[in-house]
Amino acid sequence: MTVTPDRDSLCHHILGLYERLRAQVDLAPSPVVDALFGDLVSACAHAESMEAAAVLADPRIHRVRAELVRLCAEGESLLENVWARKALAAADPGAETAAFPYFGNYEQLARLELHALAAAGHRPETTRRVCFIGGGPLPLTALLLSRILAAEVTVVDRDADAVDLSRRLLDRLAPARRISVITADAESAADMARAVAGHDVVVVAALVGSTRMQKRAVLRAVGAAVEPGAYVVIRTADGLRSLLYPVVDVRDVYDAGLAPEVVVHPFGEVINSVLVARRRCRRPTVRAGRRRGPG
Repeated sequence: MTVTPDRDSLCHHILGLYERLRAQVDLAPSPVVDALFGDLVSACAHAESMEAAAVLADPRIHRVRAELVRLCAEGESLLENVWARKALAAADPGAETAAFPYFGNYEQLARLELHALAAAGHRPETTRRVCFIGGGPLPLTALLLSRILAAEVTVVDRDADAVDLSRRLLDRLAPARRISVITADAESAADMARAVAGHDVVVVAALVGSTRMQKRAVLRAVGAAVEPGAYVVIRTADGLRSLLYPVVDVRDVYDAGLAPEVVVHPFGEVINSVLVARRRCRRPTVRAGRRRGPG
């Protein structure tokens, strides 16, 4: 394989950031950690597509890819946890939440998902209930969808602490809105049957399942639980952005009994790709197995 100077320079840059992130005592927000993640996101989001493909094919990147995604997931979880607590402690939790450094990205992603749903044939005004799987401690997407669609929203997370923080924050931010938070395991068919029943739209967050095996289990559980005709919005990643978030394999979407309708790979500041699918008439068979947390 011929190594071009640009590709080699980008590989060295990403590998250097990876080593520095791995060397941190923890990945809680700090000036150093924030700068490292910001640099990594910028490098992955703004690379040319041909350059990105060459970087992803590099054996050095391939070796650290899964660990880099794990580090990014840990850093995002800690960032949201810290910010949820800051908002809860603030005199004006709404203003504090709006000051979250990636709030604008959440708004753009929510709009992108609604446009992708419309392209798949869903009319936003018909939405009655939305289930957001993987809400974490800072339920920004749930708040945005509730405001935009005026629909009932159910937030799902497997982590009891995240559920508690999310509930308390929503009590202060949107006490009059119809947003509930429940504890459920996205890989459990029984939990998903309870969580998504009666929902028109189900959104699966990017960090629900960090490996293909976990993603497959989540999709099969969701695919078995959603009602025929319901829309499932699956956050994934493309190109170098797959070093930041796990990728959803379209074959696993089909295997879960879901029919992909639209996939959108954005440019600019929105990092996640969006895949919209619908439940096929035939329910898939959910195989029993070890339950693993979504990660």
